[in-house]
Amino acid sequence: AGGIYYNVEMQSDQGDDYEEEALESIAKRRAVIKDSWDFYRMICSLLRDRRKYDEVFRKMHPYLNSMTGLNDPGDVGTENSTKAIIQKDLDEYGSMTKTQVADSLVKQAEKALPSLVEICKALAGSLGMEEVGVGPIKEAQAAIRKAEKKYEGDLLKVTDYCRALLVVKDFPSLLALLELARDSFGPLIRRVKLSTLKSDHKSLPGGYRDCKINLELKDHICEIQVHLWPMWTVCGVDGFRHYRHCLEYATDSFQDPHDALDGLDRKTMAELVVMAEEAVAESPLESLEWYQERFILDYFAEVGLFMRHGLDVWAEITLRQLIKLRTESPDIGPEHHETLVLYKYLEKVLRKLGKTEEADEVAEKLREAESRLSEEKKDAEESLWDSFMCGGGPTDAYDMIMDPNKQEREEEENLRREVKASKKQWRKIRHDRFQFLDTNKNKSEGATPTAEGESFQ
Repeated sequence: AGGIYYNVEMQSDQGDDYEEEALESIAKRRAVIKDSWDFYRMICSLLRDRRKYDEVFRKMHPYLNSMTGLNDPGDVGTENSTKAIIQKDLDEYGSMTKTQVADSLVKQAEKALPSLVEICKALAGSLGMEEVGVGPIKEAQAAIRKAEKKYEGDLLKVTDYCRALLVVKDFPSLLALLELARDSFGPLIRRVKLSTLKSDHKSLPGGYRDCKINLELKDHICEIQVHLWPMWTVCGVDGFRHYRHCLEYATDSFQDPHDALDGLDRKTMAELVVMAEEAVAESPLESLEWYQERFILDYFAEVGLFMRHGLDVWAEITLRQLIKLRTESPDIGPEHHETLVLYKYLEKVLRKLGKTEEADEVAEKLREAESRLSEEKKDAEESLWDSFMCGGGPTDAYDMIMDPNKQEREEEENLRREVKASKKQWRKIRHDRFQFLDTNKNKSEGATPTAEGESFQ
């Protein structure tokens, strides 16, 4: 397919201003189109990874829905301007500039770092971690930028000058870590932030979810970021860059990456098609392999250009090949959410091409897959509304009219049952994998309470 689009829309420019442009102007225009292609491709990548995060979280343990953190208001991103914990406000700060205050906090962080290292070593040694990292200390200017962006300039609300990351294998390992932290150094804990790991709370921008533990060491608030391995593997160490870009470009405000093409004229769209063809030229579609992720992303981005530019035949050809590759992938397969997204685009293209019968077949395939996913989600619960709509009968309708709060109570009861089942499962896992916690607990002098007066469990 490579190279056949270079004349798209170009015939209309013959003899007019296009041929009279200076070479410098052409080069500048090409640079603009290249930047536009790179930005659009990045948006496709960010939304792809957000869907991956959402899919990972969908399969996660419901137990955390019943837990309360410590000093955790449940805010995320730039909304967290009323942070519950802050660094100590020393008297001398009143006569210092922001840079001097930031420098002072950096020095405090450097003093606290050895203690944080020892704590992370102890946690990693007891539980076994997939990844462990401590530092580097946040630089003063980076702290000032973060304070301006998130905390209205208040440097005392920045609590990750001294920081570490731990990557735990799974949810049971996270629960064991929280229990071990509570029993080992509970009096040092100032905050446990779990809110983004709850299904009724927002994720961080871009779909990421983690746990944060803040400790006071050497009179300085430090931060341990606890990541779950299934989430971590989506972007790895590039996860923060993903978060930063999603925050900067507000990618959570739209669902379809192809919406980034809205408002472009046909000439620009044609130039982007040419740029896309250059990007995939070294790996023709027909010879693409399932593991060539970079080119698969390029071709997916190109599909959006085809669809917006009316090149539906080429969109269909590309989508069918991408679906084939995703189906062949041992890590993805025919019913993975990425494959289903491609099928949704294919259905749209087939209808535009007038291939109604084929589009209906794809639509039926999607309905069956979504039905299976829905059944998975409802294994632990079935709401009153579902019962009513699926043939619960006139008695259920009458009950809903006579008792309008019944649905809410039913959902609460279903949630309690789900949490109870999860707790039972956790107790079994705890007994099988983390028996040392009982020994450690007997040595401790008491549990650190949560914001609701309950332990982290």
